[in-house]
Amino acid sequence: MKRFSKLLSIGGACLILLLGISSQAHAETPLLQQTSSYSVSGPPTVSATFINQVLAYYHSPAAGKGQALFDDGITYGIDPVFALAFFMHESSFGTTGIAQYTLSLGNLRCVPPYSCYDGFSSFPTWEAGFEAWYSLIRNVYIDTWHLSTVEQIIPTYAPASDHNDVAAYINAVETAVDSWRAGQIAEFGLVPHGTTVSSVPPVVPFPADRYSILGKPTVDGSFINQILAQYHSPAAGKGSLFFAEGVKYGIDPIYALAFFMNDSIFGTEGLALLTHSLGPLPTPVTAACHCQDAHGYRRYATWDDGIVDWFQYIHDYYVKQLGLTTVSQIVSVYLRTHDIRAIDFTIKEIENRVDLWRKAQAQTPLT
Repeated sequence: MKRFSKLLSIGGACLILLLGISSQAHAETPLLQQTSSYSVSGPPTVSATFINQVLAYYHSPAAGKGQALFDDGITYGIDPVFALAFFMHESSFGTTGIAQYTLSLGNLRCVPPYSCYDGFSSFPTWEAGFEAWYSLIRNVYIDTWHLSTVEQIIPTYAPASDHNDVAAYINAVETAVDSWRAGQIAEFGLVPHGTTVSSVPPVVPFPADRYSILGKPTVDGSFINQILAQYHSPAAGKGSLFFAEGVKYGIDPIYALAFFMNDSIFGTEGLALLTHSLGPLPTPVTAACHCQDAHGYRRYATWDDGIVDWFQYIHDYYVKQLGLTTVSQIVSVYLRTHDIRAIDFTIKEIENRVDLWRKAQAQTPLT
């Protein structure tokens, strides 16, 4: 995208704006004053694992860099789902255009100290390109110009005067954000206001495998606490609750722990930071659920509520209603995606983790 050069602050070095910004920026003032629920500021609403799945699906040359994109979002206080959306719109995740050579997430115009390639900043690594984009959005758009929503940022970031379709750009970013927050990797489509994740078309469950979630606990509360403490989980100390709920619903709590790790590394990243949920349980909420709606997912006031509802939801919906009892069956529906590679990867991750923990627990008798 063509755009005028921007003030960029990286590593404490202030870079000079190469074109006068006042006339261009203020020419869009009426549009910039609009309010929006799409504020780029805030904690992550997607996990590093999910970002990697999106990048891999589109064969991005930045595949595997999801953790860096996620970590920069934390550092700069920007939800990485927006960085991912800009990356998609600018270059289809680095697969088209000049970004293939510049390693730039946002096709930034030439600014020092980076080298210049055909009028655009060129970066030594994708990670450097990520950080440059985050720094620009935080230090210039948010902190200097006080523009923090998609509708406010894009008219200046990609102005109509440079032959950009501003409305289409805004719609593309917001559509991608909605889809990814709803757990969809490849099937974009605007989620209307009030629509919940449960409206995503169901997938056909995979065949059953030998990893049935039903049964007696194969790990105890103390073991679960050790794992949660090891990863500095905000749910640390809840091992006895995991164990008790597993016994109550006849679900081996080792599977709840494995799903929890796969979704958010035990609540340390992604949407779980806000929802206090072991996994992306969709709305609508029920009378028995002590939760609220958050972008189509259940959000809880405490981890206790989130743990209790996860076991009940898995038992009532997957086991009783759908008749799904194994990891392969449940994951193929749980992820709410038609991406076979993502489903296969998640199944293997969960089952490998279960095997590892069972071997570790076997060295210590159940208490």
